[in-house]
Amino acid sequence: MLLSVIIPCYNHGQYIQDAIDSVLTYTDKPVEIIIVDDGSTDDFTIRKMTELKETGFHVIQQPNSGLAKARNAGIEAAKGKYILPLDADNKIKADYIRKSLPLLEANECDIVYAKPDFFGENIEARKFLTKKFNGTDLIYGNYIDACSIFKKSIWEENQGYDENMPYQGYEDWDFWLNSCFRGFRFHFLDEELYEYRILTNSMISKSLDNKKYDLSFNYLLKKYAYNIYQAFHEANGINKIYYNDKSRPFRSAVKYLLIGTRKFFKLKSFLTFKG
Repeated sequence: MLLSVIIPCYNHGQYIQDAIDSVLTYTDKPVEIIIVDDGSTDDFTIRKMTELKETGFHVIQQPNSGLAKARNAGIEAAKGKYILPLDADNKIKADYIRKSLPLLEANECDIVYAKPDFFGENIEARKFLTKKFNGTDLIYGNYIDACSIFKKSIWEENQGYDENMPYQGYEDWDFWLNSCFRGFRFHFLDEELYEYRILTNSMISKSLDNKKYDLSFNYLLKKYAYNIYQAFHEANGINKIYYNDKSRPFRSAVKYLLIGTRKFFKLKSFLTFKG
């Protein structure tokens, strides 16, 4: 099996058939679809999971444990050489798979990601900008959606998605940072190759507040302190982490870098703190 598509689902039974059907528009080669029911509670989704199992789909059911654990469960069961995580309320275009697999098979890269085509509710704040890969920029914030195609071996080396993130919705950011610091290669397809549904009450919308971002950001800084120090030292970009966005606690972030290892004291020459 070349590709496995992993679809976690929590109470999104009304959308999941659209997600599945979008994968099935790719007919060039067989694709494995694994659905992970993360303890859904609404009647429609429960009935939908039963229907999917009865029609032959691979459905994994688990108690509600969060998005990271749901993705990990699906990927662990996957037989594909490559993995495509797809949220149950989103859709992909056949060309996403068609254009990504040759790049991966030729070993030109390890991870392929693309631009989203937004649909659903028109909420500008939810429309994120995806761009060409830059590891330093990835430290400031995530611009790569989970809907990417990557080698399963990356998931194995990363030891899966981090199930201990402070808040759900940031697991993919951690996964890309982990991949970046391990030296895996990213390739950006500058095309709208998947459809991203915007919902007011989605899990992602609930995670997008400053407190949750800051706690997640600080968690990642502590987790990857030495890697981040090296990245900024090499790029001579230490000042940027402070001046990039004063509305966020980057002053504290740099302090985490300084206490992570004695080497961080070299950064004192770059920064002057007041107060």
